[in-house]
Amino acid sequence: MYDICIIGGGVAGLMLAHSLPSSMSIAVLTKEDPFTSNTALAQGGIAVSLAPDDSPSIHAIDTMHATAHHAHIERVELLVHEGKTIVEKLMSKGLPFDINSNGFPNLGQEAAHTQRRILHAGGDQTGKMLLHYLLSQTQDKVTRLPFHAVLELNITEGRCTGVLVSDGHGHRHNIHAKHVVLATGGIGQLFSQTSNSSVASGDGLSLAYHAGAILEDLEFVQFHPTIFSINGKSCGLISEAVRGEGAFLVNQDGVRVMKDVHPLLELAPRDIVARVIEWHWQKNDPVYLDARHIHRFEQKFPSIYANCLSYGINPLYELLPVRPGAHFHMGGVQTNDVGETSIPQLYAIGEIASTGVHGANRLASNSLLEGLVFAERLANRLRENIIRNGLNHEIPFEKEVIYNNQTTMQLRMTEQVGIIRQGSGLIDFITDFPIHFVRLSDYTNQEIQHIHRYTSSSLIAKSASLRTESRGGHYRQDYPTSSNEWTGKVIEQSIHGVAISTREIENKETIK
Repeated sequence: MYDICIIGGGVAGLMLAHSLPSSMSIAVLTKEDPFTSNTALAQGGIAVSLAPDDSPSIHAIDTMHATAHHAHIERVELLVHEGKTIVEKLMSKGLPFDINSNGFPNLGQEAAHTQRRILHAGGDQTGKMLLHYLLSQTQDKVTRLPFHAVLELNITEGRCTGVLVSDGHGHRHNIHAKHVVLATGGIGQLFSQTSNSSVASGDGLSLAYHAGAILEDLEFVQFHPTIFSINGKSCGLISEAVRGEGAFLVNQDGVRVMKDVHPLLELAPRDIVARVIEWHWQKNDPVYLDARHIHRFEQKFPSIYANCLSYGINPLYELLPVRPGAHFHMGGVQTNDVGETSIPQLYAIGEIASTGVHGANRLASNSLLEGLVFAERLANRLRENIIRNGLNHEIPFEKEVIYNNQTTMQLRMTEQVGIIRQGSGLIDFITDFPIHFVRLSDYTNQEIQHIHRYTSSSLIAKSASLRTESRGGHYRQDYPTSSNEWTGKVIEQSIHGVAISTREIENKETIK
C-alpha cells in the first residue's frame, strides 16, 4: 500500500513527488522508461514574467487573449502569480536556466506573448533539463516502476483505491494506494501527425472515463504549426522559439504565407498559423520555415539543428519543410484548483487535467508552468491526507465490443477530427467509432491499450460535434465563427452522459 501512486513521469508527476514530504511512500509508474515523456521533448521553455517591464497581470491578459477568452480567469491568476514564485525558487535551488552576459536569464519571445518572457535551459532542451533536475531531486524519494502500463483504475465504494497494471513481462497485478494521481500527459498519438512522445496516447482520458470521472473541453486540441515534415512523415518539432528569433514561413515560391493574415505574422496564435499552413498544403502548396538568417542558430537550437542534419537538411542554408501536427490538449479530466477530480482520491495534473488555464488555445510555454504550479498545489492538498466519501453509481457495462484498426482510426482522427473540422465528418467518425463503456479487466492487455485510444478518440470527436462554433483550437468549416451562445460554455462528458456548464471567464476588472 502506497500513500501516493503517480501515473506518469513528466514534469507534473515528478514535481508532485518533489513537493511531497519524504515521510510519504510514493510510487511513480511510467509506460516506458523514465525519460520517455512529452516533457523530455519540450523545446520552447517556461513562460514567466521576470523582465522589469513585465508582470503577472500582463501575462494573465496575454493568456486570456490567446485562449480565445475561454480560460478560467481565477485559475489563470493562480498560474501566473504562483508560477513566478515557483520558478524563482527552482532557479535559486540550481535549475540551470540560460543566462546572458549580465547574469540575468535570457528571455525569449513566442507567439501571442506581448513581452519576452520565455525561460530556456540548454537552448531548446528546456523540458529535458527540467526532467533531469526533477529526476535527480526525487531519486531517493520514490519507488520507480518503469514499463508498467495502467490498465484500469480500481474504484471501491465510489473512491479510487489503486490501479490494475501490466508490468514489463505482461503480468497483471494491483497496486493499492490511498491517493491515485493521473499525470499521463497528452493525446498526440491519437493522430497520424504529431509532435508528441510515443507514450502520449490519451490513456488518462479513457482511464478516467471508465472510472466514472467527468471530462471537459475535449474538443480543444492545439496543433503545432511547425512539425518538421519529410515525405508526409513527422520528423520532430521545430519550436515556436525559432519563429520568435525571426524565422518566417514561406510557400514554394518564397512568398510569406502569414502576410496580410494577422498583424503578428508568424507569431500569431497557434491555431491561426496552423490553419494557414494546412490550407496551403491542401492546395498542394508546401510551406517552409526560413531560418537561414538567424545568427548562431546551431548554438541557440542545438537539438533542432542536430535533428535537421540527421535528415539531410541544414537549416543554416536550406528551407525546412513544415506541416501542423497534434501538439497539446487543452481539455482533459475536470479538476478543481488543487487537482481533485469528481472521484474521491483520484487526482489529475499536467496535460491530462483540465484546470481551465488553457481555455480553447494554450498560450505558448504555459504548459510546463501549469505542470509545476498545479503539482505543488496538489502536494499541499495531499499533505492534509483527507479521505473524501465516495458516491456509488450503477455502472452500465457493455459486453463483447469489437474494436477497429488503430492505424485507420489515427488517419480518420487526422482527417475528420483534425485542424479543420466539418460536422458531417465528425458525425461519420462517431458513427463508425461509437463510445462504449466496458469492464476493462475483461479484455487482454493489448486490447485494453487499444480501447484506451479508441475511447479517447471517440470522446474528443463527440465534443467536437457538439460545439457548433469555431473557437481557438476547435475550427469547424460549417460554423467558422465564434458564437455568443457558446461563450463560457463547457461541454462535460462522463459515463452518465453529456452536460453543459458555464465557466467563469474573463472580466477585465478582475485581472490583477
